[in-house]
Amino acid sequence: MKKGLCALSLGIFVAVSAVNAQNNFEQYKNADPRELVNSKDLTQQQLERLVRYYSYDAKDAKRAALLDSLLVQKEPKGPYARMSAFQNANQERNSSVRQEKLEKLLRDFPKAEWNHNPKVQGFIYYSVDRGLGELYFVNKQFDKLIPYAAGMDFKSENEVYRWNVMRAYMFKMIGYDTLYQVATPMIKDLIAKVKDGSYIEEGVFDAAKAQENANEQLDNELNIYIQLLNSLGKYEEAKGYFAYLSPKGQYGKAELNELHMSLLEKLNEKEAIQPLLEKSINVNAVTPVMFDKLKKIYAAKHAGMNGYDAYVTSLQSKEGQEKLKAHVKEHMANWEYQPFALENANGELVRSSEWGDKIVVVDFWATWCKPCIEAFPGMQLLIDKYAKDSSVGVYFIGTMQFGDYKTKSVDYVKSKGYRGFNLLHDAVNKKTGEQDVVYKSFMPYFKASGIPRKVVLKDGVMRYTSEGYSGSPSLLADELSYVIELLKAEK
Repeated sequence: MKKGLCALSLGIFVAVSAVNAQNNFEQYKNADPRELVNSKDLTQQQLERLVRYYSYDAKDAKRAALLDSLLVQKEPKGPYARMSAFQNANQERNSSVRQEKLEKLLRDFPKAEWNHNPKVQGFIYYSVDRGLGELYFVNKQFDKLIPYAAGMDFKSENEVYRWNVMRAYMFKMIGYDTLYQVATPMIKDLIAKVKDGSYIEEGVFDAAKAQENANEQLDNELNIYIQLLNSLGKYEEAKGYFAYLSPKGQYGKAELNELHMSLLEKLNEKEAIQPLLEKSINVNAVTPVMFDKLKKIYAAKHAGMNGYDAYVTSLQSKEGQEKLKAHVKEHMANWEYQPFALENANGELVRSSEWGDKIVVVDFWATWCKPCIEAFPGMQLLIDKYAKDSSVGVYFIGTMQFGDYKTKSVDYVKSKGYRGFNLLHDAVNKKTGEQDVVYKSFMPYFKASGIPRKVVLKDGVMRYTSEGYSGSPSLLADELSYVIELLKAEK
């Protein structure tokens, strides 16, 4: 080696020591990348960090690009080269060019080779699968998407399905006939792959948790696919896919149970409806429409409704009821709240101070809040149950909105045919213009700001509060009914 190179090597060694001690790369600011990459004193990791240093700290794009290319040339099939290709593709803003780069990455670094050591850079292939899957879908390159998806593991294909097929169905991005041609092979893939263990991740999901997650994801995708089949009038085919739901998902979603009932009606399989309704009641996932159907079946078989309530109670899971009661007791409260007065839908003033010892359920909601309006069927069950009970009231306070929210809320409730909804409209915050004054007066008690939010009031005191919506109308109605009955039983 020439004397000059020896001196350079010594200098590099000294600099490396400084890097190791202080992470200081200033000594390399003007170094020749060709000398650096051949130095035996710099590790691969240090060289990779130098690329980042040139790119982001020194702002030396030319030197960064040269060192990057030299590292790739040094080990063209190695992890660094793979990562470099991945980053290069991800930074591309032109979707067509990005697609070409991602496809080239897979040719240069095939999954089959990576699969020999899947714990290294697995996130690259997961990201590439999602990226290419979306590009193929958006560009309607379904001839590429379907065979490509077939080579994915469950975790990746599930994400591609969720992000693309689900959105396309919900927002009608493409025709349902076309979507069916794409979704069918993918859902069959997911069913076949659901036990592949692709969600297993050290420190995150063990085998049992990974499988539980995979089952839940498949249930979600089957839900969308069954809805698609129903929209296309493929009722028999839709009914068949219920068999692929997990035991937990078989009857666990009220809306899906209602759809299942509707399919059985369309297929004239009347004898299967009552068992479905009974199993749905057992897991407390029932809609008002389902209860109406069960009442008709019961009345026809028993020449009236005598004994109906006891029959429904006998179907309920004791374990589920105990769990519900424990949840309610955990969320009971005893906080005095600030009295308020708000306008109702008719412009009349409703004062909380006039409720006295009446048990009042208040539902804070907004038209933009999807869980809020999804919970309305459950609130309808509650209203119907206590419609003739003067000691109980139910009010809906529209909150966290701007502008003519009164008209929006009234029109929405009317358009959906809800009955007995007492609508109140939150007062306007003079500083922000947002309609949230009353809701914000309650927020300090539960230290959260999310809606839907249910509170139960009595004698000027908030006695119960809960946030969110479980997805089951019957469960929500049972929850609030239990609170009401507890308060009624107080002396």
